[in-house]
Amino acid sequence: MDKEWDGGWAAMREDAERICKEIKKRFWGLEWNANYGIRYNDEADILYDMHCVLRHALWMSQPEPKNHMTVDSNPAHQFGSEPLATVTLKDE
Repeated sequence: MDKEWDGGWAAMREDAERICKEIKKRFWGLEWNANYGIRYNDEADILYDMHCVLRHALWMSQPEPKNHMTVDSNPAHQFGSEPLATVTLKDE
């Protein structure tokens, strides 16, 4: 086995997580388990709003029966300064 692959996927994941933690600390000054949350930056809030709209649209596109006890089932709430995006799904 190639020495670079010793440890397999678990070792790669641990390495990737370590690198992400270092980036978070270096560029944002945050510990691995910390975040700024919402309403600290309007651009981040707009991106989060878009994420929530898309997440809900994907949930809506699933056939019944579907789990209604999930964050995906909740319509997006606007945190950023831009209106919520509109998603139109094509019929297949």
